[in-house]
Amino acid sequence: MSNDFFPYCIKSAFFLALPLMGACSLAGQIAKDSAADATSYYSSEHFTLVTSIPPNFGLSSKAQYFPRAGQTCSVYVSALGGEVTRHQQKTDRTDAKTIEQTVRFEIPLEFHIAGCTMDLMRVNTELEGRYGPSSLDIGGDGGGISIRNIDDQRRPEPTEEPRFRGICTWMFQLSVARIQKDGISKILSCDAADERWNVSEDRYERGKPGGALNRSDLAGKVVHLELRQSPDETPASDAKWQKFPNGWKPCLGKGIEDPYGFCRGNTKDFRTFRMNGRTCTIYPGCTD
Repeated sequence: MSNDFFPYCIKSAFFLALPLMGACSLAGQIAKDSAADATSYYSSEHFTLVTSIPPNFGLSSKAQYFPRAGQTCSVYVSALGGEVTRHQQKTDRTDAKTIEQTVRFEIPLEFHIAGCTMDLMRVNTELEGRYGPSSLDIGGDGGGISIRNIDDQRRPEPTEEPRFRGICTWMFQLSVARIQKDGISKILSCDAADERWNVSEDRYERGKPGGALNRSDLAGKVVHLELRQSPDETPASDAKWQKFPNGWKPCLGKGIEDPYGFCRGNTKDFRTFRMNGRTCTIYPGCTD
């Protein structure tokens, strides 16, 4: 047997072992991450989000956690072949009912995993509703609460139970979906309201329901978010609809082939649309 055979065998065994070593390393990392996930937990310190929502709407709450300043919280992601910074999201949801609901979500202030502390940074809320029988007749919008570290000099006097308000409105438009061509579709738009339930007349000045809260004031607090549905619907674009005493008509624009149908330059000619199997000229009554 040649003396070169033994080095060849050793070399071959080494290269054959490399994939196994990589697989073992990956398996070890996965086991390590799984163990970390199994021992993760939310802090007992929390605040309670109490939300009032109108009939026929559901609500989602998404609490988002990010590494505390100065900490490195990483996890190995095999698909990326390396480590990425951890983040965490706690999602709660209540389904729509035919009556007004008041729901409570317990929102922990911290999330702990693998020796890493993650702080609550934001709670996103989304109101989700249905305006018709079709699977496409749905819409959602919402707002959020930012959690900040506000120094004592800039911090306002904390209130016993912070309150946020919002008014949500269905905004109608001519559908752009091929399956609902020339029909009506709607967009849900929620705007922040003041203590008297007033919303700014200027759309560009409006904000979403919610606000900012100081982290050090939150533990054990109850935070209120009250959402109401506006009884009035408005066009998604005022520039494409002309208002009449009994409703709204969609402008024809430059002609039936005009895909935009802006009213400027032509406020006398209007296009028809489909609603509930009927050809209509005015919304919401269908016919004049």
